Amino acid sequence: MRRLFILNPAAGKNQKSLDQHIASIHAVIDPLGDPYHIEVTDAPGHAETLARQYCQQYIEPLRIYIYGGDGTLNEVVNGAAGYDHAAITVVPCGSGNDFVKIFGGDAPRFQNLEQLLEGPDSYLDLIDCNGRLGINIGSIGLDARVGLGVSRYKGLPLVSGRAAYLLSTLSNTIKGVSEPYHVEVDGREMDDCFTLISVCNGRWYGGGFCPVPDAMPNDGLLDFVIAKKVSRFQVASMVQHYAKGEGKDYPQLINLFRGRSITVTCEKPTAAQIDGEAILDTSFTFRLSEKKIRFFYPRGASFLPSLAIRPAKEVY
Repeated sequence: MRRLFILNPAAGKNQKSLDQHIASIHAVIDPLGDPYHIEVTDAPGHAETLARQYCQQYIEPLRIYIYGGDGTLNEVVNGAAGYDHAAITVVPCGSGNDFVKIFGGDAPRFQNLEQLLEGPDSYLDLIDCNGRLGINIGSIGLDARVGLGVSRYKGLPLVSGRAAYLLSTLSNTIKGVSEPYHVEVDGREMDDCFTLISVCNGRWYGGGFCPVPDAMPNDGLLDFVIAKKVSRFQVASMVQHYAKGEGKDYPQLINLFRGRSITVTCEKPTAAQIDGEAILDTSFTFRLSEKKIRFFYPRGASFLPSLAIRPAKEVY
């Protein structure tokens, strides 16, 4: 087995230095005698390029360890998806680390490299948004604007990931809540103003928001959450229910669907996001990708909703 370590030195809230990470990799992997490579990213998109390069160059079993956050994970997913001999995992070093929260109380185990050496892997579904792949959650509307604005607040003293998300929510609510969209969900059409639309393969994002607590990343379906038009006075209540995954209890505010594809057409160029990465367009198709990704995790960990009820408070 060959191993590739991709380290993003720009990942937020990294408690260890780059040199410390590299030293720990050498200490754990050298005794195994397996061939391995350590690569450090130097620009956005570099992790995707590295993952694709190694998947194409080596046809033997390849395990890729991502030292970064959800953005670096997204890059590697786009580089490694569809290569059946490659499997990926993440050693969380970002500011949110939302995807691994699907493993609930086992999420902190991803910090221990030794826990990941011989862990099992599962084929996971992927979301395709206008050609860009995602493993976790994509969205458009207030939610996307909020998520993409979080970075402006994360650098403030004593501001956690969730606090940054709430600050961005307040700022974007003041600017406007709902927008007109034409929506098609597996053949069903809707024309109206909507507050937000999210597409869930995973469960957690935005520093602690969980719109679909029982979403499964390997069931061959996507979960669509469509929040109806609300006023500025109603949005706080709607976001609270949305964040807690209570949409089914509030059908007057939130509609839930399961399917393989949703298309959203906008009246003007609009920002959507997938795994926190921005896409600007006037029409977005989120669909289940034909490609899958092999994802490995600590032995005994599970992403079944019954076994992974709540995530650890922080995964750093």
